Amino acid sequence: MEKLVRKRIVNIAKIAIGLGLLIFLIYYIEPSRIKETFLKANKIYLMIGFLLLPLNLYLQYFKWRILSQKYFGIKSDEKIWLSLFYGISGGIFTPMKSGEYFARALPYKDVKVLDVILATLVDKLIPIYFVVIIGGSFFIVYLKSLLSFSSISIVGLVLIYNILVLMPLYFIFGKNKASLKFSVWLNSKKYFGKVLDRISFLKQMNKGTLIKVAMVSLIYHLTFTIQMTFMLSAYSGEFNFILFFFVANLIIFAQIVIPPIAFGEVGVREGAAVYFLQNLGFSGAVGFNAALSLFFVNLLLPSIVGLLLLLKRN
Repeated sequence: MEKLVRKRIVNIAKIAIGLGLLIFLIYYIEPSRIKETFLKANKIYLMIGFLLLPLNLYLQYFKWRILSQKYFGIKSDEKIWLSLFYGISGGIFTPMKSGEYFARALPYKDVKVLDVILATLVDKLIPIYFVVIIGGSFFIVYLKSLLSFSSISIVGLVLIYNILVLMPLYFIFGKNKASLKFSVWLNSKKYFGKVLDRISFLKQMNKGTLIKVAMVSLIYHLTFTIQMTFMLSAYSGEFNFILFFFVANLIIFAQIVIPPIAFGEVGVREGAAVYFLQNLGFSGAVGFNAALSLFFVNLLLPSIVGLLLLLKRN
């Protein structure tokens, strides 16, 4: 009973924090500026960002189909699509999108919920790794403007960062003596032992399956960051693909790094967008509107579809 009450308090707190962040950002930027920026937005760039949604959803479906067919033997496209949409609906208003892991199991009646949760974890972890690698590298480049690092220092830091990010994979999933010793040492540490238990199932994945999911995950990452690029271009009034693609990756990286203190990262994503855009000389309203638009297009609209499908099912 105490755990249930605590969980409800945490959920209410996350909703309050998310709404509070949004309200603060709206009044920090000024509602009139947000409205003005929205009305002046380039409708063609907005439309391009919106039209990338079907590709975004298809890539998510394609990743999930690979895993569903490989581990559950499910070949029904209808069930896989339903699982995906149920998951989006279940995750949008739950802490760390935890509801998605359970909701995806609803159409898979003959599959254990725990197995679906583990497969969903694989589906989520690989794209996050690309966010960490690409977004983290871009963030180091961004630090150059703040800390006046030399170009050589930046290149060196990016290389070191990527080695540090990739090295754990080599030691954890490698089969040589050094990696085995490293795994034993990590398992002896309480915190790392729990993390290893959670990702140990990755070792059981077929190499071909892992490569397929990784490739689709990379294209998926590029798709939603390009969506954000066009949203930023629409609200800024200028098309600078390289700059806004750079900013889009910074925003997504910040969204991953900052602890999930609100539902659906609402407020966190917008706050990061405002911060980076203002530091690069643009109005905070540009970042706010772009981030909110991406939330509506990629999360809210599919979650409504998922909810309608779920109500129809019941």
